[in-house]
Amino acid sequence: MSDDNRTIYTIVDELRQETTITLEKYVADILQEHLSDVHAWVQSTYNLVAERKPHLGWREKGNVVRALFLREALKHLEASGALKDF
Repeated sequence: MSDDNRTIYTIVDELRQETTITLEKYVADILQEHLSDVHAWVQSTYNLVAERKPHLGWREKGNVVRALFLREALKHLEASGALKDF
């Protein structure tokens, strides 16, 4: 998948190091329509995962954030009625 199909967010990890998390563009686009600040949501979600699951490595934490991101996008799609035919 090319970079055109992904959205990259810069976040600060639990060590206060700047890093990035890459998310699927179509999911990011859905949430940009429904959340006032997607970047803040990604950062707060990462912080929550890091706090609750400190034993996970950076890749696993990113995977959890991506799964939560997808779940949030699907929730908004379902609420909008976009998934009623599936």
